Amino acid sequence: MLRTIEEILLEVRINQLRLQHDHKVSPETSLGEIYRILEERRHGAVLVSEEDRVLGIFTERDMLYRTALEAVDPSTPIRDLMTPDPVTLTKDQRLADAIRTMVEGGYRHLPVVDKKGREAGLLSTRVVLSFIADHFPEEVLNLPPRLHQQMQQPEGG
Repeated sequence: MLRTIEEILLEVRINQLRLQHDHKVSPETSLGEIYRILEERRHGAVLVSEEDRVLGIFTERDMLYRTALEAVDPSTPIRDLMTPDPVTLTKDQRLADAIRTMVEGGYRHLPVVDKKGREAGLLSTRVVLSFIADHFPEEVLNLPPRLHQQMQQPEGG
């Protein structure tokens, strides 16, 4: 029996996804080092943590809004620029809950914690979209170029 996208999103838990784990930095990490990390690792965000506790998050948006329009010294510690106490998800929450939180809050990256509140990874929209594309390639490949368009039949020969 084929399952729908909705059924899978309600069934799958966040801990079943490929969370990012090489994204942690300390609060003392400099802005210049954060730039290097984001570029080298091709991430859109880093978690600022200490002793496995999430203190904050610093994203590409933060980079734009907090550093691009002002002359911020590259030696500035990230604790001065991060978004403190970010919204988090738990590893056992459903993927549907994660998507709802991301859409409602306008987030592209969310920290994931375990039951004790310890940092467990970073969930990004890229990971969510990859999961959906892997599990529903035909539906994703046959989406219209613009969401408002209605395709009469799948494209192709």
